[in-house]
Amino acid sequence: MTWNYRLVKKHTKNPERLGGNEYYTYAIHEAYYDSKGKVNGITENPIDLSAEHLNDLMITWDMVFEAFAAPILDYDTIGDDSDEGLGLPTEQELEDSVPMEEVFKNLDIEPFDSEAYYREEVEINEKEELKHTAEFIGRTPEHIRSLIKTLRSQSP
Repeated sequence: MTWNYRLVKKHTKNPERLGGNEYYTYAIHEAYYDSKGKVNGITENPIDLSAEHLNDLMITWDMVFEAFAAPILDYDTIGDDSDEGLGLPTEQELEDSVPMEEVFKNLDIEPFDSEAYYREEVEINEKEELKHTAEFIGRTPEHIRSLIKTLRSQSP
């Protein structure tokens, strides 16, 4: 089963006591595809943009950004047998959409280059490994114990 992040439009109606107004909300969900490449389900809740490591968050951000280039899914029709609502934008959405080049231009940023980022990460890790080797390899156990004791005394 394949998946990716997709932008999902959900119809919402306030209770009558709150005015009964209707509107749409948009969120990023994980979308899952059947063997024919058709969306057959999404996660119940939108994704959370947080991660344990900055590297993971940047990769997630890159995947999320790709979701904006794909057609918007309609929450109410995902998994239906019809093709309606499974990512085909309405005429209005097509009219209102902004080309990705414009998004980047308006944000004044370059698109995320995951290959360049990976190369940079490898370089940083290699430098860290050399630094670690220079600082710790060959040190006496006494020196390492002293360092650990210092670190423990500084922790809250």
